[in-house]
Amino acid sequence: MEKMVIRNARKTDIDEIMNIEYDSFITGISENRNVFLDRIATFQNGFLVLEVDSEVLGYISSEIWAYSENIDEKMFDLNHDIKKVHKCNGSELYISSIGILKKHRKKGYGNLLFKELIEKISKNYKISSIILTVSVNWKPAIKLYEKNGFKEICRIKEFFEDEDSSDGIVMRKYI
Repeated sequence: MEKMVIRNARKTDIDEIMNIEYDSFITGISENRNVFLDRIATFQNGFLVLEVDSEVLGYISSEIWAYSENIDEKMFDLNHDIKKVHKCNGSELYISSIGILKKHRKKGYGNLLFKELIEKISKNYKISSIILTVSVNWKPAIKLYEKNGFKEICRIKEFFEDEDSSDGIVMRKYI
């Protein structure tokens, strides 16, 4: 019987988090170590890891933003500085990143992390909506978000630095 734990990330998890990041995203899309350390330091409650039998297999990180009907594309930039946009008294949760080691995908871990984060943040902060961005090419992720009630609100042209310079889909869910 495997022992599964979802907990706040700690700075000591950084090597495992970076391993997941590089396993999940190509160069140009993967974010750097200091960005993740800043996210843990700035909003530890919004950065969760999933451990199975003491091995970190996945993570989800987030920020709280002031809600805006108008989308500022720059706020979504990869490797942006959380300290400039995170507002504890904001009302919109931004899911900045989620990753599961490839060999552990399709087991429901991403959905578990996603639901745990939303439940935890909704209980402790006055959140009325959740926003995220996803590549048009990441069909399983889009399905996960749609299954959880997210709707596309706009696209950011050539957002991702991948081989296609693929568009980013901005999705939002009101809670």
